[in-house]
Amino acid sequence: MGKEKKVILQALMGLDIGGAETHVVELSKELKKRGYRIIVASNGGVYEDILKEEGIELVNVPLHTKSPWAVIKSIEILYKLIKKENINLVHAHARIPAFILSLLQRRLGFTMFTTAHGIFHVNFVLKYITRWGDEVFAVSKEVRNYLLDNYSVKESSIHNNINGINLEEFKIFDDVDEKDYIVHVSRLEKGTSSIARLLIDYGKNNRHRKVIIVGGGEQLESLREEAKSIDNVYLPGKSTDVTDFLGKARIFIGVGRAALEAMSCNIPVILAGTFGYLGLLDEGNIDFAAENNFSARYTNEISYGSLSGDLDLIFQGKASFDYSWERKYIEKNYSLDTMVNKYEKVYKLYLEDEYEES
Repeated sequence: MGKEKKVILQALMGLDIGGAETHVVELSKELKKRGYRIIVASNGGVYEDILKEEGIELVNVPLHTKSPWAVIKSIEILYKLIKKENINLVHAHARIPAFILSLLQRRLGFTMFTTAHGIFHVNFVLKYITRWGDEVFAVSKEVRNYLLDNYSVKESSIHNNINGINLEEFKIFDDVDEKDYIVHVSRLEKGTSSIARLLIDYGKNNRHRKVIIVGGGEQLESLREEAKSIDNVYLPGKSTDVTDFLGKARIFIGVGRAALEAMSCNIPVILAGTFGYLGLLDEGNIDFAAENNFSARYTNEISYGSLSGDLDLIFQGKASFDYSWERKYIEKNYSLDTMVNKYEKVYKLYLEDEYEES
């Protein structure tokens, strides 16, 4: 009889559109291909069908909120799941799942990993309830420094990792006549809609330019209302596959994983988002962008003038840009294989001896 598959529980708040969510989806799919049994616990979302198609098991747990009822319910579901399936390794991808799993760890004795996907607000209460587990992965140098500066995390337990991009999915598109869109991908929440609003203004002032703003959130309908009379601005809502939109992009505007995905397709990128405005990515500023996890932190304030000026550089041919380096950069530094290899190397330290021939 062969070896039993090694089980890993991935736990996150939900499976709707977002960088951390896509990170977990791609990680889970690749681990499944490598022979692991993956169970994903979350409050659900649009990525559920994709994971089901890959044969990944899903468990619905209200990990998206810290309400007392949800915490009690989550503890009950996860306790039964971990005990029944004899799970010895769990991997949390947000504060609430990590906190709940840390409570169960004391009783069930499993190993807990976490991934820090970004920099978040810290106060006394949040600092108290934040749990990082036995090993923690940081997706950038900036995030690693954040952990060391704000929490009692041993430096030896922090592992550098990346947001790995699926290069089989994000490819260089053939030149097509429609490749003249400005494409922006973001969650459209109250604090993350500044670029979307500037692009609506830009579309209104430049009716010959086409703008696609991809994403869902509480601000989607109000943004659609703002753009309803502007026939060159489109807001299709959230999507689990942005390649259809990237295939039409003359230029991409955004941050984080979405920017990396555009770079994989050799699409010019304006790095701009909630935290600032870096402008056009090039080989001169790429190291700075990477150090700050492609968040545009510590850059210029967002302004309509800066955005429209950079868009004019592209569309009016005022400067010549070569973006053939982008995909090569992603292949070297941000591939999915690189990301999963780094996780698997640490997983094996805890799983290698657990499953013997029976």
